Amino acid sequence: MLRKLMKYEFMAMGRLFLPVSAALLILSLVNRLLSYLPIDAPQVIGIVISVILMVGIVVLTFILTLQRFRNNLMSNEGHLMMTLPVSTDKLILSKMFVAAICGAASVIVVMLSIMIMAVTSFNFTWLRDLIRMLGNALNLQPAYAAIFAVEFVLAIILGVFAGILLLYTCMSLSMLVNKRRGLFTFGAFVVITTAMQILSVVIVAVLGALKLGDLFSINELSTFSQIQLTVLMWFILEIVCCAAYYLITRYMLKNRLNLQ
Repeated sequence: MLRKLMKYEFMAMGRLFLPVSAALLILSLVNRLLSYLPIDAPQVIGIVISVILMVGIVVLTFILTLQRFRNNLMSNEGHLMMTLPVSTDKLILSKMFVAAICGAASVIVVMLSIMIMAVTSFNFTWLRDLIRMLGNALNLQPAYAAIFAVEFVLAIILGVFAGILLLYTCMSLSMLVNKRRGLFTFGAFVVITTAMQILSVVIVAVLGALKLGDLFSINELSTFSQIQLTVLMWFILEIVCCAAYYLITRYMLKNRLNLQ
């Protein structure tokens, strides 16, 4: 059932996402052809339009993420969605996964567009050079730099899931009121993000007060070990945030559903 829900979610988001993505890529190809003209005006106009579309596709993905959750689960459509023989978990997960995939796709489309317009030769030696440069900057061996790069990508993925679930949490909490839910959602977002920043500062202060240096010195660890410790703490924080946001959203949809 989760696969079917994701299929219909892809179809709904694709009605707007795919045409805009195709328009951006086609315009990038046109701009590449215009670069061979002796005059610059057509290419400049094309680049400006491309930049507008790049920003538009990112904004469109964000709006669709909010709209699909709100319209399907918190408006009149929710009467139908909640009567389906499917759990609340699958409803949330289907929208979260599709939103994350579309977000990644929008970034890929933007990168492809930039590459089509700017890159002179299509090869991936730049990736090898980037990993090597990262390793030199952090005084790491190439293998360790590659591991760090993979962990960095995983951290970004976790961050995307946390961001999407945070938006879902803020929207679901707006069901506590009957009017001005948009304003309540924004207020909840500000309060939660501020609280998370304060909590992060408190955690750092508490860890500092524990005097971990009496047990071991962080400065004595290798650069790679220090990076791994930082990444581990980041992963734990992101996983805890994802779990908290998910449980709040699930609770609101199952026990405090208030459709409009």
